[in-house]
Amino acid sequence: MRLTSALLFLGMTFTAHAEVKLTENDILGVWQIDSESTSSDGTHAKKLNSTWNFLKDGTMEGITIDSDVNARSPEMRASITYSVENGKLIKQTMPGRSKFETCTAVEKNDQKMTLECTNVYYFMTKK
Repeated sequence: MRLTSALLFLGMTFTAHAEVKLTENDILGVWQIDSESTSSDGTHAKKLNSTWNFLKDGTMEGITIDSDVNARSPEMRASITYSVENGKLIKQTMPGRSKFETCTAVEKNDQKMTLECTNVYYFMTKK
């Protein structure tokens, strides 16, 4: 009985973190970044006021608004290139740099998506 329970638990654990294959149509449009976390369950998540707009031409426009009155700039904009390959998002890490990172969707439905990128999970809502 214990072995069956342990195997069932392991199966549920792997299923919970199953990879979702993305297509370009899945990500096109504006996504609100609700929070980011270093853990998949969102523990110690940091709230963000950012949007990512994935355009059909392979560019993603990011906008972050900083509500801190002492911030140097209340708004930061950046445009980077991206592609979807083998069901994963491949995006530049910074504008003008040749370094790219691979992001995997660990959860996706019509309006919500969780992306696992290098050392961070992004919890997103489609606008």
